[in-house]
Parts: sequence; C-alpha cells; structure tokens
Amino acid sequence: MTTDSFDQLYAAAHPAPLNEVTLYSAPLIIPVTGPVLLDGAVAVSGSRVVHAGTRRWVLEALKQDMAAGARFEERHWHGVIMPGLIDAHTHLQYTNMAEVGRGDYDSFQAWERAFDPVYERLCETGSWKDSAEEGARMLVRHGTTAAADIVTDPEAVGALASQGMHGVAYWEVMNWRNSDWKTEGIAELVTHLGRMRQEGLPSIGISPHAPYTLETAPFVDLPDIARQLDMRLHIHLAETPMEAGRRDTILSTYSAAEWRDENWTSYQELKEAGKGASAIQFLDQLGSLGPDVHIAHGVWADKEDRRILRQRGVGVALCPRSNRITVTGRDAPIREYLEEGNLLAVGTDSLSSSPSLDVLEDVAMLYDLAREQGYAGDDLTHRLIRMMTIGGAEVLGMHVGAGRIGQINAGATADLAFFDVPVYVATPRGIEDTLETLVRHGAGTNRATVISGRVVYNDGAF
Repeated sequence: MTTDSFDQLYAAAHPAPLNEVTLYSAPLIIPVTGPVLLDGAVAVSGSRVVHAGTRRWVLEALKQDMAAGARFEERHWHGVIMPGLIDAHTHLQYTNMAEVGRGDYDSFQAWERAFDPVYERLCETGSWKDSAEEGARMLVRHGTTAAADIVTDPEAVGALASQGMHGVAYWEVMNWRNSDWKTEGIAELVTHLGRMRQEGLPSIGISPHAPYTLETAPFVDLPDIARQLDMRLHIHLAETPMEAGRRDTILSTYSAAEWRDENWTSYQELKEAGKGASAIQFLDQLGSLGPDVHIAHGVWADKEDRRILRQRGVGVALCPRSNRITVTGRDAPIREYLEEGNLLAVGTDSLSSSPSLDVLEDVAMLYDLAREQGYAGDDLTHRLIRMMTIGGAEVLGMHVGAGRIGQINAGATADLAFFDVPVYVATPRGIEDTLETLVRHGAGTNRATVISGRVVYNDGAF
C-alpha cells in the first residue's frame, strides 16, 4: 500500500522498522497495567515504549522490528523499574517557602498566619520562577515525571515544562466575591489563561481554590468555562474542619432538603445559618463536580461525601504529611476510601507544608495510616502503587490514549523511574515483600528518571 500522505490507521497496523532502541532491563519491572515482570525489559524508541515483557521475549520481538544496522543499547538496572511517579497535588512555586513547612502549629489558621508573611516577602523578590523550577527538579530526582501543579503567580507557570514533565498546570482562582467576579474576576482569569497558552505548557487547567475563599458565582461559572476550553479542574476540598457536614448519612437527595432551595451567596453564609451541609455536598448542588475534577485532601469527607465523589467520578489526591503540618484536625479516612472504592492518587502538596517533594514519603505514611485505621486487605501495596502511578494519571485525564502515562505497555509514553531497593523474586512471597519494601522504604532511592524516552536524571544508574 502506498499513499501520498500519512495514514494513521495504516501506520498503527504496519509500524516502520525501528532505527534506534534502548532496552531497559531489571530483575523486577512493575508495568501497573499487567503482572509484574521477572527478568523483564522495556524497549523504548523515541518517546514511546515499543515492547514490555520478559527480557528474552522482548529481545526476540525486536529481531522482527528493527531495521538493518539499527542502533541498539541495553541499560541494565539491578533494582526495580516502574512508571514515572505522578504527584497529583503540588504547588511548586512554594518550594522556597520550606521555612513555613518546618514550623510547628496548633491549628490550620496558625499555619496560614505563618504562610502569609513569607509569601508576601517572596512576592516582592520576584523569585517564583526559580522556586517553581527548583521544585520541578526535585520531583524529577525523586522519580516523578508528571504532576498537578497549582500556580498562583504567573512567573511560576512554566515549572513542569522546564523539566519536560507531563501533567497539568492549574491556574488558581481565589478571593473573589459574587459582586466582583463577573465584573473583574472572569476578565482576569481569561488574561492569565491566555498568557499560559503561550508558554508551551504540557496542559492547562483551572483550580477554584476552596469553598472558604470563593463565593458561589465562581464555583458555578468556572466548571462551565473550563469545559468549554477542554480544561480540567482541581479543588482544595474537605481539607478543614469547617468544611465537614453535621448530618446523618442518608443520601443527599433527602438530607439537602433543608437548604438546597435557597440561593446562598457562599458556603460560609450557609454554615453561619446553622445548616449542616458539607462543602462537598454544597459544591455538588452547584454542579461543580464531575469526572474532569479531582480534589485535594478530602480529609473531612464522611460516608455521604465519599459516595458523592464516587458517583460524580471525582478522584482524591491524598496528602497525609501536609495534613499533619497544616493541622487539618484529622487524617483522611484512608480505610474507608479504599474499602468503598474511591478513585485515589497521592500528592506532596508543597514544601510550605511538607518536608519533601518525594511522593514515596507520602505513600509510606498512607500505608501506615491504612493499617492503623483497620484496613486489613493483603492488596494494600498494590493499591498504593496504583495510586502513585495510573491513579494519578486518571485524575489528570492522562491514563488513556496515545500520550498515556502512569503505566508501561506498548505505545505508552516512555516515563520510567529506577528504584534502588533489594529485589527477591525466587518466591511469590519474596515478590510481595519486594513490593512492600518499595512502598514503605522506597523514598529517596530513585537513581534515574526517564521522561518521554530521555534520561533526564541519572545518579550513577547506568
């Protein structure tokens, strides 16, 4: 068959011979979308994975796929290879605010009071670009290849792009009242989104900050604006005690009757009126939730809130270390989220509220919290591995399609992380122990990071 123009269907079924292949091999590879591979290999050409399987099988397959005289290089790693990690909630521009994260606070409001003067001081120095890009470099060193990065100041918008990372840069919208949102807020939003589009960012989204910093009108308008522009949304939600509901756990179809028919100017007004709705239930009534939305924290989500999130297709980025430092008042209900089947991912938040930007530090804490809360399933390590890979991709809308991330399979984007943990594969128990070691003690052990087929970090791995 010959054509004068590129035929995508023909190319997919009849791939051209490969001219250059890098083979990454290891005693244990975690594809996430398939069983773990023992003595496995991942063949990468350009920015894509072309094969993943046992090393023996991949080598045989490549004999059929490679052009005569093609370049072939094998890079063997003695530990674990897995998809690049995905940080589903971070503020990279706050990297230079680590002094706030090192503080000791007795309430969320006390943390806010410590945050504000440092933020104002750094606004005067104009250093957000450098701070954000340093945060992105930290993520890459820890094996993270994609993130949901919330951007508050324009100088910080290019952090992900500076390292060639994937993910979404979410423009944060906060501190708007109904009265000035229509006259000033929307115009300001359009200006910032227009500038972000010119920056060559991997993807752009909108982040309505939280129910306690925005009144009702922005929460009604922003989902519509984002969806018309094919953008995703990300909200801080159920993070603070004031967002918790005070009601029984029957369905919101019935329990919302006492407040749902009034036009509230804000969630704050509803709470001051003594109504028991949670912030999640309030935003649900406004139509602000949906499968293109994921929330951060979800600490104060009760049974009914969690049902709403599941039914609307809303994922939750859990940030357990940040919740302790900012004193959210409790840990997220990890056991219930897992047992009830909510879509989960992991976020580091920022150095203003967390000791590091290593996703595996939060994963280790989630493991301990789940066990402390009574989760007894023997699948916990597998659930956590999913959360920090394809779970993060799913809440970003990047888990399917030609550019999919968070997984290792033929055609997926070649994002890989190389962890230096002991590997025991002689028995099934040894394999499970290796996975548990990765989840509980893998923080700080990444030795190389590949993004879109390029080695962007190498600490002596090859």
